[in-house]
Amino acid sequence: MEHFQFATKLATKRKELGVTQEQVAQYVGVSKAAVSKWEKGQSYPDITLLPKLATYFNVTIDALLGYEPQMTTAHMRKIYAELAEKFNKHRFAEVQQEMEELLAEYYACFPFLLQMAQLYLNYYKRADEPIVVLQRVDELCQRIVEHCSDVKVIYEAEMLQAYVKLEQGQFEQVLEILGEEARMQYGTEILVSVALSMRGEHEKAKEVLQVSMYQHMLGIVNSATNSLQYEIDNPTYFDETIHRVEAMLQLFSIGKLNMNAGLVFYLQAAAGYMQQQQQQKALAMLKKYCDLCLQLKFPIELRGDQYFYLLDDWITQNIHLGAQAPRDEQSIKRDLLASITKQPIFGVALQDKELQKMLHKVAKHLQLEEEMR
Repeated sequence: MEHFQFATKLATKRKELGVTQEQVAQYVGVSKAAVSKWEKGQSYPDITLLPKLATYFNVTIDALLGYEPQMTTAHMRKIYAELAEKFNKHRFAEVQQEMEELLAEYYACFPFLLQMAQLYLNYYKRADEPIVVLQRVDELCQRIVEHCSDVKVIYEAEMLQAYVKLEQGQFEQVLEILGEEARMQYGTEILVSVALSMRGEHEKAKEVLQVSMYQHMLGIVNSATNSLQYEIDNPTYFDETIHRVEAMLQLFSIGKLNMNAGLVFYLQAAAGYMQQQQQQKALAMLKKYCDLCLQLKFPIELRGDQYFYLLDDWITQNIHLGAQAPRDEQSIKRDLLASITKQPIFGVALQDKELQKMLHKVAKHLQLEEEMR
């Protein structure tokens, strides 16, 4: 019962009610000495007495014990950040043990289960048995889907579960979870914004529309980026996709708004050009990737800008991790560099002297000079 504060709670409630230890003892049917030991933390009451004590003080048993089965958002984010940092400094198994102890304690806190599933996904490749970790993620997501009542949390759990199935090559299960067709976009945000405006909540109406624009904008970039791998044999369409996405990246400053979207795009474009045997175009994409890396400022946070000026509050309230990055800073930095230097498909391109110079600049900017030696 190390996480309980029963002794403190009991003493506080008794004093608030203005009763003596003797009166509590008489009501419950124990000695005054027993109540005294409870308040000093020297012993605990029999479990059968807890309902009677809770009734006497007009509180729930959980409240009397000082037990909180649900974490606050701030607490969850703090724990996530601390665990992510530990993955960079300790063995996977050590951090995993700490995660599982927390999961056992807060197994009914579904947003926390979702965050731990996300954390596992971000680091599972470091485990001795990655497949076992993926299975654990699947279990956590399935528990959320079956028992949670929050639609948003369930939706995110289904997305993580689908990702796990995809990683395991279980494509049929992915289609069972998400369906086989693109979902119809009904534009509900427009109706919501109009309704909010009619109610006089003009700022909220503007926020809804800004968030809608932001998400649709990222959706276009991400969908176009993923489409590149299927258009390798269609160079005209491939080039036009590059042209249009780059225009969006520049127009909306996406590299600053959401650095990952721009970085993934340039990597995918470079890989596609390498497959097309167009090394110069691939080099151009890799150099633009390096340019984005050089613009990064740490710690990385998800924020709006002068155009999306109402985005920050929405991020804080609706994204489980808030503005913080999903992985520790050092891991992000290493992967930014390794995404080029450790990928066989870029082997020939890495012989280019100008790209080598840019990569050294990136390594210096990320404080990873030793990675380039």
